[in-house]
Amino acid sequence: MKYLLIGLFMALTLGGCSTRSPSANFYLLENEFSDAEKTGNLRVGLGPVSVADYLQKPQIAIRTNSSQIIFSEFDRWASDLRGLIISSLQHDLAIELNTNNVFEFPWRKSDQVEVSIQLDIKRLDASFDDSSAFLEAKVTLSRKDGPSVVRSFALREALEGDGYAAAVTAERLLIKQLAKKIAQLIQQP
Repeated sequence: MKYLLIGLFMALTLGGCSTRSPSANFYLLENEFSDAEKTGNLRVGLGPVSVADYLQKPQIAIRTNSSQIIFSEFDRWASDLRGLIISSLQHDLAIELNTNNVFEFPWRKSDQVEVSIQLDIKRLDASFDDSSAFLEAKVTLSRKDGPSVVRSFALREALEGDGYAAAVTAERLLIKQLAKKIAQLIQQP
């Protein structure tokens, strides 16, 4: 009887250890393929770019109505989020400004940057309760021969579906909106 109880205990213990955890999902801020020729000559410097501390994790952040942040253990960024944001902004600004000359900080003196964009991302997350994604950013635009302009943006994008894939898609659209706003600032006299 004693050995039967020990065997039963071991079977239950080992059986509990053999359960599989869900597999992780990894996401990118995907750039649309564009083979359109860019003919503009504007030379833009992007950076430095900083992101809020809570975004410097591999897990995707979801905000609840009570201002609580939930980090998904199984839904993660495939790469550093700051780097993904920079790559997406470079792509989008190149399209918006019709130039291949968008350089990441630190750029070289030979890049001859005419306009630089310093960016502080204060918020980039989604809320399943609100079915929206949010981006808050402070942009400092400096021209080679002119004063700096500082603007803050608070952008919102509706989620087109449920779950983390919808949140990531909406966050990518927010980056695109931000690039459009930055391009408009650059194009103002």
